[in-house]
Amino acid sequence: MEEKKFTVSIYLPTKNRLPLLKRAVESVLNQTFTDFELIIVNDGSTDNEQTKSWLDELTTNEPRVRVIHQQTSIGACAARNKAIELAKGKYITGIDDDDEFLPHRLEALVSNYDPNYAFVSHGVLWFYGKKGKVIDAGGGKISLGKILSYNYATNQVFTETYKLKLINGFDTSFKACQDYDTWTRLIKQFGPAKMLKGYSYIQHQGHEETRITTVKNKVTGYNHYIKKHHQDMSRSNKVNLSFLILVAQKKRYPLSLFVKQLFCGLQVKKMRYFLSSNLPILAHFRNRLLK
Repeated sequence: MEEKKFTVSIYLPTKNRLPLLKRAVESVLNQTFTDFELIIVNDGSTDNEQTKSWLDELTTNEPRVRVIHQQTSIGACAARNKAIELAKGKYITGIDDDDEFLPHRLEALVSNYDPNYAFVSHGVLWFYGKKGKVIDAGGGKISLGKILSYNYATNQVFTETYKLKLINGFDTSFKACQDYDTWTRLIKQFGPAKMLKGYSYIQHQGHEETRITTVKNKVTGYNHYIKKHHQDMSRSNKVNLSFLILVAQKKRYPLSLFVKQLFCGLQVKKMRYFLSSNLPILAHFRNRLLK
């Protein structure tokens, strides 16, 4: 019997976060575009086989879901690569186990895909429990010069599966910023990317489950990114990455440094961070509003 071919493959690594995983999977199964396969990698969960049992039951009821059980954890990056290797769809995208797709996400990405671009991305809603903030939803083109300053593509993109396989997926040597590095390599290989207006992905910021990326790892990830791509970076790119490192460290943004860096790009982000880091009462008030 010939194996079913799907239009879109979706990779989803998970470990010990079953309640969040259930929400993520439900959001995928509720898509208005239904011709997809969901490849879930259970990355060595140690929750008394609760995750394994739920996933095994899921596969008996949902033919679009495939599961890989890792006996020992290999890390989220390597888990994504496992799924990418097995992907059979023409197109591919991902979801993290603590996030959600809005119902129209796949439909929007498929209908707006252009093979002349490295990939298509769509904006994200950072959700804090009661309120949220939409980021990177303005639309436009992401050139190499642009992405070397900031990850405008967000944490997930949509591309042709062969493209992601051709660049060998995610670089497992990164402790953080693996997505940023991968999208940069796609642009280097296939040219500029396309940002769609609006958003269709929710990143939950308010849950208390273990977060994969710590502050230390984030800083390490940015430094690894700079080391790997420095030969393609302009002075402005390097200045902007140094600003993102300062933000990740939650350090104060001195006026002298703010003035020096302002005209290298990311002006709105720098202005907002300058105000919040120097006037903590503004940051406190903002956080209270979001929670």
